[in-house]
Amino acid sequence: MLLFRAAFAVGLSAFLAGCMVGPDFSRPATQTGDQYKTPVQGEFTDAIQTETSKTLNPVAWWESFNDPTLTKLLNQASGENITLQSAAVRIYQARSALGVADATLLPTVGLGGTAQQTNQPSVLNQFLNASSTSALQNVVVSANWEIDFWGKFRRGIESALASYQSAVATYYAADVSLAAEVANTYVNIRYYEQSIEVARANLILQAESLRIAGARYKYGATSLLDLSQAQSQYEQTKSMVPPLVAGLQKAQNAMSILLGKPPEYYERNFGSIQGTLTPPAELQVGIPKDLLRRRPDILQAEYYAASQSALIGVNAAQLYPSFSLAGYFGFQTMQYTGGPSQGALFSWDNRATNIGASFTFPLFYRGAIYDQIRVQDAAFQQAILNYQNLVLKAQQEVDDSLILISTSRSASADLVRAVKAAQQAAALALDRYKQGQNDYNTVIVAQQQLLQVQESLVQSNSNILLGYVSAFKSLGGGWSGDLDVPTLPGEMVEQMQQRTNWGTVLINNADPRLVKPSEKTQ
Repeated sequence: MLLFRAAFAVGLSAFLAGCMVGPDFSRPATQTGDQYKTPVQGEFTDAIQTETSKTLNPVAWWESFNDPTLTKLLNQASGENITLQSAAVRIYQARSALGVADATLLPTVGLGGTAQQTNQPSVLNQFLNASSTSALQNVVVSANWEIDFWGKFRRGIESALASYQSAVATYYAADVSLAAEVANTYVNIRYYEQSIEVARANLILQAESLRIAGARYKYGATSLLDLSQAQSQYEQTKSMVPPLVAGLQKAQNAMSILLGKPPEYYERNFGSIQGTLTPPAELQVGIPKDLLRRRPDILQAEYYAASQSALIGVNAAQLYPSFSLAGYFGFQTMQYTGGPSQGALFSWDNRATNIGASFTFPLFYRGAIYDQIRVQDAAFQQAILNYQNLVLKAQQEVDDSLILISTSRSASADLVRAVKAAQQAAALALDRYKQGQNDYNTVIVAQQQLLQVQESLVQSNSNILLGYVSAFKSLGGGWSGDLDVPTLPGEMVEQMQQRTNWGTVLINNADPRLVKPSEKTQ
């Protein structure tokens, strides 16, 4: 008999485990190329040294720039950026929501008790000389369990788990974006600093030209026109500096906020440090299919789609009857004053029991249930399309980064030669003007061209660095590839523990339910 009951229980469990309505999620099909379009040497492009058999340095890609300041900024931002900390807290929120979903498989059990005294005189009591005072006492343990026959609760847990994994992937996507934003901001800071240096150097050159024009006008060697043109050119160049100073200050303020600090923090602590950014010699790009597990935002979209898929089953289960078991066990006494005693409350003779089963089957609401299933199916389809589009855009971002690097490097090589030629032209024009061999307009044109090509060279060199940052981000750099729960700052943990009993959740980060993308099949 015991063997029969065990076999029945195992069979019932296996049957229930396999009875789940709704679709089983699988990674949506995507279109990925065999390799990236790596630019080659051409008239307007420069060849990029890439490695397709290896993927990007999974974590510290910024070390390839050989700038200690950038490394220090990125490490600080990763630990203190407020937006990233908010994304980390959302993981613990999703983790707790998963715990709520896990509990739906268990019966609800409650303990209740009653103690009351009633005095209700009546004519009948007076006629029978019976007491009108009664005392009621009971203690009952009640339980209710809805059997997950169609997988409604298991699909809910499946959805909550996928949402939890999506929240973790979202955190690492934010971390990757933060690293790129810090690097871009740092490159922009260096761009503004170099642009200001270029403008100041040209101001010195033009101030000398203004002095010469003034001296020649003073001794009657030239007209007031030359002096006026020299003054106008100098003031115009000088007017370029204030917007650059404002841009530098804004970039420094933005960096401070990325570091989780007040706006003046960067200027006060890093403003006097000179940058040493140099582009990396090689870029490890791997193949486009690597993006499916290397890009956390793509994983986030995949897990979100999985969550939406499971919710279809949750809604579809509403079409079928639900089965519940309910019951209670306890002790109860009803004692009338002067009447016979029923003994102690917890006497076995005073036990009260009840057990029953029920089912509910929707009849007139089925149309609305079908509509809700369709609503959820449409949401799932949108999640699939978003995932597929994100994969395409990720490949585009890599190719866009590579062509930006290639063309910017080609342009920089041309501009280096242009700067040398413009410097020579400006020097010759000023010498010839001193000797009276040409008018001042030639000097103006030469010096304006020098300023323009020098500024273009600074911008082109910055574009090279920005292109590499974009490539690192689009390849999923800055992330190890594992969905580990991040550690919250100690002060934040203390604040949350003081408000709410978190147990060991905020301290114990290990969670075997999180799948490592590096171990997933492609």
